[in-house]
Amino acid sequence: MTCRKGRLPAIRRVSSAIGLYEKALSGRTWADRFRQATTAGYDFVELSIDSSPQKLERLSWSERERSTLRQYAADAGSRIGTIVLSAHRDFPWGSPEASIRHRADELARDAIGLARDLGAHCVQIAGYFVFDGQRDENVRDRFIEGMRVAAAIADEQGITLAIENVDGQDVLSASDGIALLADIDVPDVKLYIDVGNYAGNRLDVVDELTTALPYAYAVQFKDARPGVFRRVPFGNGVVPWPEVLAVLEASELRGAVSIEMWNDDEDPAMVADALRWFESVTFP
Repeated sequence: MTCRKGRLPAIRRVSSAIGLYEKALSGRTWADRFRQATTAGYDFVELSIDSSPQKLERLSWSERERSTLRQYAADAGSRIGTIVLSAHRDFPWGSPEASIRHRADELARDAIGLARDLGAHCVQIAGYFVFDGQRDENVRDRFIEGMRVAAAIADEQGITLAIENVDGQDVLSASDGIALLADIDVPDVKLYIDVGNYAGNRLDVVDELTTALPYAYAVQFKDARPGVFRRVPFGNGVVPWPEVLAVLEASELRGAVSIEMWNDDEDPAMVADALRWFESVTFP
């Protein structure tokens, strides 16, 4: 076993399932995107539901549209692994406005249904109580209430909810996430660790990762610099990748690892280049 592991790329030594954030892909059709991901060496794709009209429309896909997307993935030897529900950034559960909270409930319910129909096992929930809007002393309590309602629906559908540590002022650290899980008090709600966000928040990435891993569903990889959370090329940020990989290997992570990037220039080589970069990372 030791010899076999030694021949694997570093990222494959920490997880047998490697995913890719949808926004890293450059294909014009879903068939192209799934083929691109599989050809580059990824096992699954994370589907984005942000607050843009184009992404929100996905929550209203017909049964046929959902079945077709699932078939495109299967034909390419891929799958939808996670629904990334970042639309709560603009429609937060913690809002003092009841209409916004109602919209947050709808988004979660619809994303859970989409995950079920696409064969995804998880909906990632962004850890924003309120990102940019009215706040009061009850934002955290309202977020917890929304999560509990969504978790009951997710449990009925066989879907896991996992909270991502984010930028802003709410769920930033491992301790923030763990304390939130304790107060939500639903066994199947997990953490979706973003190591880049730890770095962007000026936290000790290795300490945070080590603390959070026992509560994790999956781990997202992106690089970052203090205060810069997106679009930092791998190797140009401050995430200590050799140490991160070593912590994950020692933990015998049971969940998946995914790579998060934004392919603004429609570069068809980006997704393969990212995996190739991780092949060059050596363990300490």
